[in-house]
Amino acid sequence: MMTGLSPQASLEEVLESFSIEHDVGKATLQKYLTAFPEFANDLIDLSREIARSSIEHDAPLSESQRRLINSAVTRIQTSPGKTTGDPFANIPAKEMRHLAKSLNLPRQVVMAFKERNVIAESVPRKVMISFAEKLQTSVQHLFTSLKQPHMEVAGSYKSNTKPGDAEKITFEQLLRDADWPEDDIGHLMEED
Repeated sequence: MMTGLSPQASLEEVLESFSIEHDVGKATLQKYLTAFPEFANDLIDLSREIARSSIEHDAPLSESQRRLINSAVTRIQTSPGKTTGDPFANIPAKEMRHLAKSLNLPRQVVMAFKERNVIAESVPRKVMISFAEKLQTSVQHLFTSLKQPHMEVAGSYKSNTKPGDAEKITFEQLLRDADWPEDDIGHLMEED
């Protein structure tokens, strides 16, 4: 089915579309995983939940059906394209400046995103949406990337702490540290 789903569809849209498929078997799951690899874990979980639900309401699965499901899950979990990359990975410094200007944010705030110094949950949804659009990725992918440990990208310096040990800070604190005007911070932090 997958009609009307754009490559930038949200997690909710993809899961809803999958859940209303007539046949949510192996072929359908594989089609969705190929189209939306960034949602692989959620799609697999939904597929399992649907299978569990059908077991509770229908006749038990046959041994061959169980083998098919287990085989598909194993292949999906070990497939090379399953992991999602860093949305900032291939953005040169010049593009980072352009990204900061297009988002109307200080460059140090954009660099904090790249270095994963920001607490993902502290970023207002509208800011995450704008960032994701500019990076041509999904909000979920950007959020997942920000949840990863801190990554030093500015230079190669000796440090007393291991990579990833740095304390992450809130989006609001990033703006304050960048001397962003309080009125602008208040406006950015407002949720619609």
